[in-house]
Amino acid sequence: MYKIIGADGREYGPVSADQLRQWITEGRVNADTQMRREGDVAWMPLGTMPEFTPATGIPANLPVAPQVADAVALKLVRGPAIILLVLSLLDILASLMGMVMTFFQTALMTMPNLPHQNMELQRQFAFLFSLPANAAGLVIALICLWGSVRMMNLRSYGLAMTAAVLMLLPCGTCCCCVNVGAAIWALVVLSKPEVKAAFR
Repeated sequence: MYKIIGADGREYGPVSADQLRQWITEGRVNADTQMRREGDVAWMPLGTMPEFTPATGIPANLPVAPQVADAVALKLVRGPAIILLVLSLLDILASLMGMVMTFFQTALMTMPNLPHQNMELQRQFAFLFSLPANAAGLVIALICLWGSVRMMNLRSYGLAMTAAVLMLLPCGTCCCCVNVGAAIWALVVLSKPEVKAAFR
């Protein structure tokens, strides 16, 4: 099933592929009509859809113009890329705050007026676990930030995929469930053939 944007700017559908072909024959829609499959996010020209190219008179083996393909891919990646970018910035902030708090706590442990039982053990725990975890989270967040920027510009497909996969990791993240959801969304979008082909 499909939806289209009519000449009046209104949305119509869902309609079947056969109904759309009949509308093409009747001249009610053409190759430039914006349409999308149900479940898809991005709108694209009807003439770029392989199932309708014979009806619109565009040869099926004719490649889609690069500008059109890039525009479609940009629409698809914009949402997950922006979410990844925002989450990466939040993760960077959370990791930096965690590192600062670790140093602050260990400094307090050395003050002479505080009880010293288990202080050394807590200090060692902070430096052996908390500090490395926050440092790893900072590195991951920086990679995700750079990957999301490259994703928005359709550059460095490998880095964009890496950023999406790293966003699944819980290390140093401030909103774990949101991160996982955004990462899955990005991976689904990046796996689409038309998106992968648009990367340079």
